[in-house]
Amino acid sequence: MFTSKYTWQVRERTEQLSEDIKKEYKLNHLEVTLLENRGYNTQEQVDEILAPSEYNWQYMPNINEAAAMIKKHLDAESRILIYGDYDADGITSTAILYDALRAENENVFYFIPNRMEHGYGPNYDFFEFEVVGNADLVITVDNGVAAAKEIALLRENNIDTVIIDHHAFADEIPDAVIVHAGYPESKYPFQELAGVGAAYKVIQALGLAKDEYLGLVAIGTVADIVSMTDENKFLVTRGLAELNQKMPLGLSTLLKMSNHTGTIDEETIGFTIAPRLNATGRMDEASIGVELLLADDENRAYEIASGIEELNTERKALVETIYKEAADQVDESNEINIVAGEDWHQGVLGIVASRLVDRFGKPAIVMSSDFDVYKGSARSIEGIDLLGVLKNYPDYFNTLGGHSQALGLSVYEDSLDEFKKTITGYFNELNLNLKPVQYIDYKVTGDNLTLKDFERIRRLKPFGKDFNTPVFMIANQTVKSIRQVGKDLSHIKITLQELDIDIIGFKFGFLHSEVQSGDKISLIGRLNINDFNHKRTLQMVLMDARIDDLQIIDMRAKNEQDFSLIKSDDLFVTSEGNDGKENYFTYGDPLPIAVDTVVLRDIPYDLEELKTTLKGLQASKIIVIFNDKNELFFEGLPSKQLIEQTDEIIMNAKDGAIDLTIHAPHLAKRIGTSMRNLKIITDILADLSRIRLENGIVYKDEVQSGINIENSQYLKRLTTKIEAEAKLKMSSGQNMKDYLRTLITA
Repeated sequence: MFTSKYTWQVRERTEQLSEDIKKEYKLNHLEVTLLENRGYNTQEQVDEILAPSEYNWQYMPNINEAAAMIKKHLDAESRILIYGDYDADGITSTAILYDALRAENENVFYFIPNRMEHGYGPNYDFFEFEVVGNADLVITVDNGVAAAKEIALLRENNIDTVIIDHHAFADEIPDAVIVHAGYPESKYPFQELAGVGAAYKVIQALGLAKDEYLGLVAIGTVADIVSMTDENKFLVTRGLAELNQKMPLGLSTLLKMSNHTGTIDEETIGFTIAPRLNATGRMDEASIGVELLLADDENRAYEIASGIEELNTERKALVETIYKEAADQVDESNEINIVAGEDWHQGVLGIVASRLVDRFGKPAIVMSSDFDVYKGSARSIEGIDLLGVLKNYPDYFNTLGGHSQALGLSVYEDSLDEFKKTITGYFNELNLNLKPVQYIDYKVTGDNLTLKDFERIRRLKPFGKDFNTPVFMIANQTVKSIRQVGKDLSHIKITLQELDIDIIGFKFGFLHSEVQSGDKISLIGRLNINDFNHKRTLQMVLMDARIDDLQIIDMRAKNEQDFSLIKSDDLFVTSEGNDGKENYFTYGDPLPIAVDTVVLRDIPYDLEELKTTLKGLQASKIIVIFNDKNELFFEGLPSKQLIEQTDEIIMNAKDGAIDLTIHAPHLAKRIGTSMRNLKIITDILADLSRIRLENGIVYKDEVQSGINIENSQYLKRLTTKIEAEAKLKMSSGQNMKDYLRTLITA
């Protein structure tokens, strides 16, 4: 049995789509299943996915007041500062707002705070020493609603302020004109806009909107992982169309640097564009991201894109280093992983926390020393409100904020050890056996999904939060082939006997030691279309795997032996005595009924003994080695005539004894056999009490009758051993596994 990393939960429909809706959108069975299983059953709900709307900017709270204030300062050529944020949403928000306002007033400037120096959101010291006296209007984008104190400083100095944001409000709402779709008592139809979406609404209200801004709106929206439904879906769809039709110079240069070709979709943003824009804020100054998006000179665009690519490469290397160090601190017996370093880069701790959650399936807190506190990021799993838990222990924190699943924190240095002990103890006492949930949209069987069916779900794109890329399940199918691929063999390719779907598993190379041809396996993953050599086929990108049946791993061939799979406390079965070791058993001994891993180390002498040992066994895994230094199968046993001939020679020895240390080669040659067979013959004769073996010398016993070879128990044991070798060592892997399963259930 191979356990999955996730708890698999298959979505089930609660209501059905009407026939009218199916006909209106010409939905196939796959589209119907995906929509119904996700709860999209009404006309209004389906429209949000297949025909999303753009809502009139006039419904946005306070937007007319904001537009009037901004226009007043534009007309007066006032000094206007756009205060952004250092992630992709903040960068794109700043870029479109700056470009729109700068065309109307040359006295428009932007500032992106430094993550390390200024922290998130408005910085009081920066406002006090850099902004007061130098700006007439401050517009915060993608931040500001939780900064009442900082905004109050601006108002005290007669600086008008507009806040454009989408984050959660704090207890005190700042004294400013706030444009926020989720403002208290808001009537805006869709309240999940990203910061860049809210900024675009303000630009529309000013009459300065351009289609080219929609491409950046799409980037910021996808990158910030906001709900990919309703108006966000509309904006991203329009934005992707704009990007594919006319790419801004800076973005085009950045994509060339990343070796991306072809169509730009939400995955291009999520895995290529957004990480690089975010790298500027994590590793350096996010303002270069804004400069890239607005670049109109090829040389400058190339220079900036090259720098960003280097930052991203540096970021990936840094994440890998810190992740390995963090993973080394993990105690897998705990239900939450809290790790800390002395000089880990603050900018990548959130990524490291996410990777720890992906690997271990438990909430993770990753911190690094920063003077007298340990600052860091935390990530949780579905069903665990980590922020809510931590709020119960306020004495440990200098700062704490964020969301239930993703948050930032700083813990007082002198409280770190107690904090780790307390929070770890709290989670361990819950006995939750934490495992993240992975929802499954569709179970693939032999005839319920074709390439043509799958191609239709492109109509449901773009995918994202609240309407994620569909996850497919292949249940209990037989492995046709499995092989490791990649330079370091860290990836896996699997083909199945019953389904014409290729499976590629990135970082799943370890499955090669767990699964073999003929085994049954269940898989979940995302599907795509692989176009290779002019042949288009369905391909699953693996997310998780599970083996529900007893797992039998064939390690009989020396080149297939991976002893890292074997632990010292596994249960071992051998053909010889085991000196009283508690987890070692001899063939013929009954095993404990329920065990985890059983290692069949040696070939048994008798299949009946193997049957006795395995009968009724309830194990998760059996590792088969069947090691034997002296295999009998190929050479066989000495004949009856050879045994009788040897017996006669010994009986006729002049002095009644033969020193084998001297005469064994001569004796073997005389009877025409091998030294190996001679040893077997002398052991048989000793078993029959025809001779005694003492220190390599053969003495004939006081024998009164003729030899009766059939009475040798030793010969009988060797005969059954050959049968065992034939059955267990010489058979195919699948036949051997089937035979062992038969013995268990006999």
